[in-house]
Amino acid sequence: MGENLKALRQERRVTQGALAAELALTGLKWKRTQISDLESARRETVDLGSLVILAQALDVRLHDFFAGEGNVMITPRSEFPEAWAQATRAELRAWLSAEDASFTVMGDDGVRAALDEVRRGGRDILIEADLAFAERYGVDVLEVVKAAGQMWAGSLTEERDRRVAALGELPVGERQAKQGHITRQLTKALVKWMRLDS
Repeated sequence: MGENLKALRQERRVTQGALAAELALTGLKWKRTQISDLESARRETVDLGSLVILAQALDVRLHDFFAGEGNVMITPRSEFPEAWAQATRAELRAWLSAEDASFTVMGDDGVRAALDEVRRGGRDILIEADLAFAERYGVDVLEVVKAAGQMWAGSLTEERDRRVAALGELPVGERQAKQGHITRQLTKALVKWMRLDS
């Protein structure tokens, strides 16, 4: 399952840190190291609830985590012989493929309803530039924030402000000019990432 998680994450160009940030929005407080441990098989188990949230965060179906051949240990805590606590990947895919892909993990609606009050690490997420981007390109601001989080582990606004702050003290006019230039650079990168340039 970990190998498939890694392949699905990389296919979507999502870093482990960005995935951890996305999971935090649903209340699953995994650190980047927990994702790394699962992908490298240092962590052997994952509960079904966490698997559902991972699938939603990556926008995949549950059975995608069980691609390939071979057996999967259903639980390491079974009282039955080891062979009885396993299933083939094909059996799991068949069982899980009957799922309804339209599920919504609670917490996502809360993010949509009050995006300007979203908390990350106990602080507000700044989204002023994200809102302008969403309006300009006709996309959902939540999708902009999610894509920016995948790229920079923060919103478009936060990344712009971080880069401007890294320039140090500047006269007001020069700071505003740099802020505009950085915003254009980041916007160009985000447009490409979200495939809005076609």
